[in-house]
This record gives sequence, structure tokens and C-alpha cells, in this order.
Amino acid sequence: MPHRQAVRPSFLKDGFMLNSASVSPSETSGAVAVEARDALLVAARPQLEALARRLVWDTEEARDVVQGALVEALDHWTSVRDPVAVTGWLRRIVVNRAYSQLRRRRFWNAVGKVLLVKEEEVAPGPDESFEQREHRARLAKAIDTLPARQAMAFTLRYLEGWSFDEVADAMQIDRGTVRIHVQRAVSALKEAEVLS
Repeated sequence: MPHRQAVRPSFLKDGFMLNSASVSPSETSGAVAVEARDALLVAARPQLEALARRLVWDTEEARDVVQGALVEALDHWTSVRDPVAVTGWLRRIVVNRAYSQLRRRRFWNAVGKVLLVKEEEVAPGPDESFEQREHRARLAKAIDTLPARQAMAFTLRYLEGWSFDEVADAMQIDRGTVRIHVQRAVSALKEAEVLS
């Protein structure tokens, strides 16, 4: 049986692709496979970072997205059957992780906007502004104690004013599940005497 050499990826204009002589991750073992895999990942990283930067618009976040994607790829490397599909598979992992990052960023930006009290928004008298600040602080503490999905569903539905369908799309869960999370959050907040 002839010894196969480690394959270096060849590059195309719009991205990266393995040579036709490449070795499938599921068919290889030993040092040759590890060397071929590592060469592919090292060569692919700049293109993956460029893709992530275009998706999240932040260099540091893009690096974090790619790092997580590469770790995930290494964890599931043996599940790839077609060596040509490796590049598309890596890109898909990056896109999914970038989307998750954007959802987290959007959620925490929304929470931050709700919980911040701007002086321009607090136009009523001093007694009312104190009560509003106190209520927002209690609401923030109570939301912080909720499970993550309940807190996210409640915040997007009631504090951001999104429809149940929009919340379901953002959280990637069914509309009925969103309703359950919101209902449980409202019950917990009423029990904590933050909502009436």
C-alpha cells in the first residue's frame, strides 16, 4: 500500500477548497490525517475570519466566532464523509456561530437599553423619577433571577415590544414555547411583586 503524503489545500478566488487528491477525514488515521487536517484548518482560518467579520462587524468577535467554530469542527471532525464538503461545513459552522453571537449581542443590547435610565427620558417630578428608577432596579434584579430563556422571551416580548412570532424566530423555538416562557416569567415576576 503506497504511503499518502499530507495534502495542502489549494486556494480559489472566492475562498478555499481541498485538492482533489485530499484524504477524507473519516478514512484517515494517524499522523498523515492530523497533518492534513491541521494544514486545512490553518489555511482556512483567514477566510473564515473574513467571513465572520462580514457577519458580526467586529474583528475581536469574529476571532472568537472562528475560534469556537474550529473547536467545534475538531470535536466533530470524524463525522465528515466527503473531503470536498469540509470547506462548506466549516463555513456553515462559522455562519451558525456568528448568528448566535448576533442574537446574544442583540439580546444584551436590548436589555441594556431597557435597564439604563437616561435623564432625558425621566421628565416627571423628583418623586416619580425615584419611583421609576427603583422599579427598574427591582425589575432588573427579578429578571436576572429568571432562567435565561424566560428572561429573554419576557424582555423581547414586553420590554422590546416584539410579537410572539418575532421572538420565536429570534430564539429559534416554537411560538407556543415562547408563550410558555413568557407566561412563566410573568408569573415569577408577579410572585416577586415586580409586576401587578
